[in-house]
Amino acid sequence: MDAVELIDQVVQVLSQAQELELSWSGHVDGEAGAVAAMRQEWEAVRGGELRMSVVAPMKAGKSTLVNAIVGYELLPARAAAMTTLPTRIVLDRRLTETELAEQGADAFRPVLDLREQDAVRFDMLVKAIRNHVAPSQAEQEQARYPHLAPLIEDILAERLPPTRSRYEGRVEVQDALTLLNDLMRLAGRVLPAGWRVALSDVPVVHTPYWAPAAGDEDGPGRLVVVDTPGPDEHDLSEMLGNIVSKQLSESHIVLVVLDYTKMGGQSDARIRQLMEPLLDVIGPDKLFAVVNKIDQKRHETDLGNEGIVRSVTANLGLSDAAAGERIYTTSAEWALASVRTLTSLKAAQHGFLPASDESSARLLKLVYPMDWQEELEDIGTGRLTRVAQRAWEFSQIDAFLASAVAHLRRSALRLAIEAALTKAVSELADLEIATTSRRDLIGRRSQDLARAVGQISDEIAEIAGFRGQVTEPAKLAERLAADMRKQLHSAREQGDKVVKKFRSDLRAAARSESTGLIDRALKTVFRKDEDALEFTSAEDAGDYIRVRTVEPKARLDTILERSRKHIELSVGASAQRLVQRESELVRPVVERAAARVKDEFDLTFTVPELDLQGSVVAETPIAPEAETRHTTVEVEREIYGRSWRTLWMWRTTYLKTVDEVTEEHAYVVAVDALADSLQKSFHTCVHEIEEALSGHVRDMVTVQVDHYYDGVEAFLQRYRGILQQSAEDNELEELMQNELRENLNVFLTTVRDLRAEVEHVRAV
Repeated sequence: MDAVELIDQVVQVLSQAQELELSWSGHVDGEAGAVAAMRQEWEAVRGGELRMSVVAPMKAGKSTLVNAIVGYELLPARAAAMTTLPTRIVLDRRLTETELAEQGADAFRPVLDLREQDAVRFDMLVKAIRNHVAPSQAEQEQARYPHLAPLIEDILAERLPPTRSRYEGRVEVQDALTLLNDLMRLAGRVLPAGWRVALSDVPVVHTPYWAPAAGDEDGPGRLVVVDTPGPDEHDLSEMLGNIVSKQLSESHIVLVVLDYTKMGGQSDARIRQLMEPLLDVIGPDKLFAVVNKIDQKRHETDLGNEGIVRSVTANLGLSDAAAGERIYTTSAEWALASVRTLTSLKAAQHGFLPASDESSARLLKLVYPMDWQEELEDIGTGRLTRVAQRAWEFSQIDAFLASAVAHLRRSALRLAIEAALTKAVSELADLEIATTSRRDLIGRRSQDLARAVGQISDEIAEIAGFRGQVTEPAKLAERLAADMRKQLHSAREQGDKVVKKFRSDLRAAARSESTGLIDRALKTVFRKDEDALEFTSAEDAGDYIRVRTVEPKARLDTILERSRKHIELSVGASAQRLVQRESELVRPVVERAAARVKDEFDLTFTVPELDLQGSVVAETPIAPEAETRHTTVEVEREIYGRSWRTLWMWRTTYLKTVDEVTEEHAYVVAVDALADSLQKSFHTCVHEIEEALSGHVRDMVTVQVDHYYDGVEAFLQRYRGILQQSAEDNELEELMQNELRENLNVFLTTVRDLRAEVEHVRAV
């Protein structure tokens, strides 16, 4: 409670600074935004709020996992990527079984809140899209993203209603989240480079939750899940600016969701590449990991628990000691299906009919993929409950919820206090500088202040000129394209030669295997006319594919790795040249302004540094397909009846040849299909290198450089704001100036004392 009261004092001091018209904050909404953000931190501390950001590569099952944690399908999901805009989901309280029984699905009634000013910004975004989308471009985007076609039509026809600041109920909230996320995705596609959506806050959803194993022992406080776009969403980086980084840095922990089916080998390099920027923002101490889709483990040779822990530990930079407590495996799909079914059972109570319940059908499709329809017709509520409970256990999400989340909930207050105190120290430090400068500038000559304002305005214009000269991503990419195309063309040629030899060797090996040279444990038949191998089981076919592709896949990996390293070196050298060029242009201007402030007014500001991240790419695994065939056979059957043999006069027993359809399962691996699949996978990897380079250049220029210039301009504009405020102060009469100076002295003492107290509490 002492910490809560201390943070409350910080909020009051910042509010008082706002009344004194002090300029100290670089918040997108100015001083009012800074006060609101600090008040939000205070509310988080008072409520014991734990913010857990969830981040994942696209299609790793992040939304499904979040929905499983909440206990119902809150976040919209579809085949195309959904999340583009960070969203905070506040789990207010756990529903009781009585509430579920009495209210059913209506018990989950989420509320989505937007800041009023942000609702206006989304309406402005709609207008910007309408003004920038030509009919031909609209057709291209509709063809490329069919799920965005209705939205494009509504925007062009001006059919979208104004964005509201509040939406209530699951349907309204899901529709609103879909709309906002699709607007951001579309804006990232069609708006000119440099366009930003400067939101004061992200959307916030308040909702109750329910989980089978949750209870009062989870501890005080409430969990806030922050849904974030994937780190491989290059198109969104420029549009969102630093919104995602801000949410990640302000989270108490970050949960990384990884796809089990994409782990191991070269895929681990892809994970490392995607996670590097994240680690730079938050560090490894906040990281937890959930490896999703564990139900896809098919073979004993697949990556086991120890391999998973080793892979995740290496990729996320966790210590071996922390790995066991921070890495979990789940099947979010099974968890969501089971919790939805259990919720339906508790909500319906008497008269529940599984056959008419969509959640029961979804669960049984997972549990009984071959016979789910028969099971759905025959199953009773008692057995359905047991199946759902076993599915919940099989999903392994209970271990995560009971251990990780429960532990973190118990730690929520301490973590929230640490975050709030850190933010408070930063705000008070900036406020102390602003207060000191305004006090010391009182009584200075108006001509000097006016000249300084003019100088800083000229420097801001000069910085803007430098910013306008920054090479556009397309132009920088074009400079690299010639060398890149040469390198990748060479890689393609080398890879195609490997595949050609693989195809020839595979055909020769297949023919020899028909004479018995293959491992006799694999029951196979060679189809000479088709150049294909037929197996009696899917497992044998899969083993054959894995064995035969090991050597050529390793050679293709080597080719890709060589090309990757060459391109990385080329891009890295270009990045270094860009850093040096921009620093040489900007730094003298900023240092000149900083030196002038220090020399004339005894103030020192920190000069922002330019920080660029590298980029690494990796291939995707090969997934050749197998076929299934059916056969028809002639069999002799003993028939008892009339026939021509007895002139149809009496019954007798005789043999008759009949056609009998036999459903014979055969798994076929065609030589050309396997070679083509390997070649296609390799070409896809080469294309991914090209796309990754484009994404890296776009991030490097439009995001990192923009952030750098944003920081420089914020520094200069704040300095100019102080000077302008001081010029106004010096227009006052001398008596009022003395009174203002005294008030600022008193306030400065308050700020310094409060800052010292906050730093002391934070250190303890």
